[in-house]
Amino acid sequence: MTQPIVKAVDLYAIGPDGEKVSWSSFLGPMCEAMIVVRLTFDNGLEGIAGLTTYTEHEFDQTAFHSAVLMTPFLLSKGLYDIPKIQQELNGKYVPLKHLPISLFDIALHDAKAKSMGLPIYQMLGAAKDKVRAYASSPLLDSIEAYIQYCHQMLDQGFNAIKIHPRCVFEEDLALVHALQKEFSGKTVAGQSIGWSLDVDANYNLEQALKMGRVLDQYQWEFFEEPLPDADLDSYKVLADALDIDVICGGNSLPNAYLIKHAIQMRAWDRSRFDVTSIGGYTGAIKVMGATQAMGMKAEVQSWGYTLTQAANLHLMLAYSNCDYFEQAAPYEKYEVGAKQVFRPDADGYINPTELPGLGVEMNWDELEPFIYQHRRFEL
Repeated sequence: MTQPIVKAVDLYAIGPDGEKVSWSSFLGPMCEAMIVVRLTFDNGLEGIAGLTTYTEHEFDQTAFHSAVLMTPFLLSKGLYDIPKIQQELNGKYVPLKHLPISLFDIALHDAKAKSMGLPIYQMLGAAKDKVRAYASSPLLDSIEAYIQYCHQMLDQGFNAIKIHPRCVFEEDLALVHALQKEFSGKTVAGQSIGWSLDVDANYNLEQALKMGRVLDQYQWEFFEEPLPDADLDSYKVLADALDIDVICGGNSLPNAYLIKHAIQMRAWDRSRFDVTSIGGYTGAIKVMGATQAMGMKAEVQSWGYTLTQAANLHLMLAYSNCDYFEQAAPYEKYEVGAKQVFRPDADGYINPTELPGLGVEMNWDELEPFIYQHRRFEL
């Protein structure tokens, strides 16, 4: 069957100049880069995707160079051969190959959906057309600053908040108590506030149990990454002991088979991953199948720039077991270069744009000053 083939690939590493934030007192300010791929097909069709990387000191080079090494294998491939392409790329010896594989898979799905005149979530099979957002906080200096931040986010329309504390147990405990005292019983437009805590793998098991019992008492919704993702035995102890949903961070095990193993042993109460690192939609669909088979929710990541948000949003909308969209907030820095952006509506929900594919167009003139690497490959 005749089909569009990949004629050219453009890769970009982009380092915007937005304020640098962190999410733990053990990390410095983070340089958040946008790694973007743009595919051009022989019929003029284009597909795009972008992932967000997080590094201290300077913007990342590794994800971009991994994509450079993988790109020659993508040239001349057909638009309708996505599973076959992923299988082939998975067999290549390229460092960090899960990142370019994810990027290319998303861009191929973007192009395929555009060729059908559909947004990706409808192409995958829409389960809903909006998803509740939570504001995902940066690291802040004091309890007072967190309280002020939460008031600001609620005023902006969010009705759920995830706290990134200092990740020092006693300080975090004091913060949780203070937030509970300040906001207990409060609602936003009749909706109870959803609370969650992410401590970036900085607790031991004893501390995680103590904090988890407090979160149980206060009826918070989920407890993210109290331990390193790979410590499945300790996670199982924690998940068995607590009522709150215990989940991993989702960054260190970007492998569908390992995630399936972890949720089958019930080390985590929800799956946690990012479409831009799990193998794109092809990999994410495998994880979602395993998650549904266990009767679990998926807590899909979406922290990052607009293209990263869009890729994960479409997966959330394609499934009924995704409750939340994670929005890094303040969100303005993550909107750079995007003509369409995602912000909560009056009810605290994120809606897709009305455009096909990912539904995001890029303003390359705005991005041009921040491009620090660019490579083009052509047939």
